[in-house]
Amino acid sequence: MATRPPVPDPEVSAKATRRRFTAADKARILDAYESASPIERAALCRRERIYSSLLSKWRSQRASGKPLAAKRGRKPNPEAVEETRSQRRIAELEKKLAKAEQVIDIQGKVYALLRACAGESADELDLPPWSKPSQK
Repeated sequence: MATRPPVPDPEVSAKATRRRFTAADKARILDAYESASPIERAALCRRERIYSSLLSKWRSQRASGKPLAAKRGRKPNPEAVEETRSQRRIAELEKKLAKAEQVIDIQGKVYALLRACAGESADELDLPPWSKPSQK
């Protein structure tokens, strides 16, 4: 008894999905298309289920030096990118400033300690302005 091939489902999916090609697929298809005769090019387009207009977009993309895996969609706002970069730089500089202030404070205390160990009283010390004790 011969087995029957499976019956295809006649239902159409509710939402069509866009086909996505990887950069390797694009390169493979373009290489095959460019080395083929006109008849073979038509067969390749039918086999891959793509239009020649898509191939021409890929060819111009590769010729312009852009990667074949380029992202679609809205381009980032250059002002927002610059603002984000500036905010990161400001945060980085604020951290460096806080660290520098701590180092300067410690250096002042070490200076006072060394002078005190040398026998001078803390009241007589000629301290740098940033580490002079506050008068209350």
